[in-house]
Amino acid sequence: MTFSALVEGPLLWIAFLTFLIGSALRLLFFIALSTKKDKPVYRYFNFKWMMLSILRWLLPLNVDIKKNPVFTILGYIFHICLLSVPLFYSAHIALWQESRFGWSWWQMPDVWADWLTLILIAISIFFIIRRLVLAEVRIITTVSDYLLILVCALPFVTGYLNTHPDGSAYAWVTSALPLYGQYSTLIHILTGELMLILVPFTKLSHWVLFFVSRTVIGVEFGRRNYTV
Repeated sequence: MTFSALVEGPLLWIAFLTFLIGSALRLLFFIALSTKKDKPVYRYFNFKWMMLSILRWLLPLNVDIKKNPVFTILGYIFHICLLSVPLFYSAHIALWQESRFGWSWWQMPDVWADWLTLILIAISIFFIIRRLVLAEVRIITTVSDYLLILVCALPFVTGYLNTHPDGSAYAWVTSALPLYGQYSTLIHILTGELMLILVPFTKLSHWVLFFVSRTVIGVEFGRRNYTV
């Protein structure tokens, strides 16, 4: 088996399964721990409090929007880009159509994907600079925080370069890293696989743990008559 076949075949499956099974196990462990440490929450569980807590943080209706409007809004935009481009980019959907599953769904215009990719890259740079410049943020920042931002941004950087091979950015990268031009597609796939594999084992797992934590907070605040 060639390295290309390994990356596009078994390793891709390993990445998807690690992401799905790992996230599910992380969620189950989190719930199990929560049931032991937050027993009153489950005793007083209320669906309304749960939904209010989740929706207010999924939508810009929470207190952070007042305290840190720029960072909060950019955070929302970052997550929208992070989810929408991989899911709705036409080339990605074409791969699912050609796979054994034959799945297909709505795809965004490629120009949208370009702009959302550039926006995510710009926000990633802003996040890194913010952690370097603001003392109150820098003091709680670890090396892994910087690395996770890079891990999220790299699939977008490589994806944009690969879809614009005639651009000056691509020419600069291939000039500095000659091997990139030869293995650009594989590098893009590998960066995506790396992000998927790291999700269950890092702070990126908040994509699924968020719902449980917000449920716990919402029910606790609700039963104490606090604002969710």
